[in-house]
Amino acid sequence: MMSSVGDLRVVNRIAECDIRRTGLLPEHVTAFRRQGVLVVRGLLTPQELADVQEAGRALIDRAWSTRSMEDTVWTLEPDQPGAAPVRIEYVVDKARPIAMLAGHPLLLRIMEQLVGPNLIPTWDSMVFKTPAGAPRLAWHRDAGLYDNAVGVTGAGRVIDAGIYLDPAPEDNCVWCIPESNYWGDDRLTATADQLNASEWDTTGAVPAVMQPGDLLLHNILTLHGAPAVVGKQRRVIYFEYRPAEVEWQLGPHSAEYIGLKQQVLRSCIQMRANEPQFGDEEPFDYQPAESLRHWVDRPEIDTLRFAHEEYWRW
Repeated sequence: MMSSVGDLRVVNRIAECDIRRTGLLPEHVTAFRRQGVLVVRGLLTPQELADVQEAGRALIDRAWSTRSMEDTVWTLEPDQPGAAPVRIEYVVDKARPIAMLAGHPLLLRIMEQLVGPNLIPTWDSMVFKTPAGAPRLAWHRDAGLYDNAVGVTGAGRVIDAGIYLDPAPEDNCVWCIPESNYWGDDRLTATADQLNASEWDTTGAVPAVMQPGDLLLHNILTLHGAPAVVGKQRRVIYFEYRPAEVEWQLGPHSAEYIGLKQQVLRSCIQMRANEPQFGDEEPFDYQPAESLRHWVDRPEIDTLRFAHEEYWRW
């Protein structure tokens, strides 16, 4: 929904898609391209949601019990009073339900429509707030890696897909500024600096209120943030997707990384297809361009974890 004030267009809510009722329609694609954000309702069935919730709980419990910093981000050094874990990387390799989630055919068909048939998964992580609390997530873009970031990704072919395991009401959700995916660096920096000058400023932003099992898509250039919270839980599984041709031509990862992550994706699709729980599904048919099928003639992988720093081109 959009209104206008003078020459300023004001977006007062994020576009939504009821994926199991309508599928991803052209108007949803258009809204995402324009706004840089889209709410997809009801991606997960109750059973899969329960399985992934349990996997997420186990990973967080392990972080608390081990106090390890390996693949885990903490608010403070883990042995300091008040320290809390807030992010775990490479979760596809750490929990089978999350690996099968990465092979979700409905999710991947959405990504195919938005990213293109040459999609590859790049990041996989769980970002969370535990009842111990988490600080404000400052207003930011997830990345501006390319020389012409808006030209490469403004229309939305590099996407973060956040699958929610808990409710995210207005006081504990991500807030976004629709259409900021087309802003230049100067406007982006000035706006972020202004919003971050106080503890929590939502001027020009709209809340992404989510329910468990929903999916929030956002362009990596969309300006977003979240308030500090204590006493509430919010767990989100994040998968990022990029076109293989952009990785091949511009990075940020090496050419070898493309083939490895294609193998990861194919493994997750096959793992899900072999699971009786998903026997009634039609598996995702991954068909990138022949010239970009970099898994061909490669040895089988024995892990789903490929650390970014080992394949960073720049």
